[in-house]
Amino acid sequence: MRRRGLTLIELLVVVAIISVLLALSLPALVRVRNQAQAAVCVQNLKTLSFAWLLYKDDNDDRLVGGHVGQTAHDWVQGPTGVGTLIECKKEGIRQGALFRYVGNEVDVYRCPADHRKLVPGQVAFRSYSIAGGANGELWQNTYVPVEKYSQILQPATKYIFVEEADPRGWNKGSWVLDPQNKIWVDPLAIWHSRARSSLAYADGHAEVHRWVDNSTIEMSREQQFLCPVPKDEGNDLQFMLSGFPQRATDGLSTP
Repeated sequence: MRRRGLTLIELLVVVAIISVLLALSLPALVRVRNQAQAAVCVQNLKTLSFAWLLYKDDNDDRLVGGHVGQTAHDWVQGPTGVGTLIECKKEGIRQGALFRYVGNEVDVYRCPADHRKLVPGQVAFRSYSIAGGANGELWQNTYVPVEKYSQILQPATKYIFVEEADPRGWNKGSWVLDPQNKIWVDPLAIWHSRARSSLAYADGHAEVHRWVDNSTIEMSREQQFLCPVPKDEGNDLQFMLSGFPQRATDGLSTP
């Protein structure tokens, strides 16, 4: 007996059903992808934090340099070597003081959700920066960086590594804010859903943190420096101020 094929109406019905199923499953697939990327990112930061701790153990409690390419003891160096810009940035990572502690793997320095390479004019690789207060970059003398691990009070509450999406093409310097005047300086990177970023702390743990202020999300989306905070917001800034590693917890003081 000859088998009958699908009629046009039946084919259209099948296509419609498949389209509905795809529409229903796509958000779930996106959530799963985001969760997987966040898990890898957190693991990267745990690896970097462990390396950061090992460095101070090998160097009489002294912290690795949190700046980029200012001294031979900085955690990473600036782009160097020959080849493409990406390869030069990877070589700068390899030349950094932490590289041998992370298992000689450059991908640890990159969040899988960092899509800056897809943006025209952005040739970025490294997704993380060290907070300036952790033996890093100064900002107009508004804080005194800690230089030794023993100077960090309550390490579990002080973040060291921050996700940053420097619009200048690669993450320069350190990630900084102004604890004296209580204002943002550098924007953050928000790659894990609309309102989440990863942070790593001085005790070695890492987590995905959810931002609650619209101004924080907008600042990070637009990569705005020195962004003001509306009077009815400020929870995110207060959170980052309280966790910023520095010698002076309230205003500026001398070492």
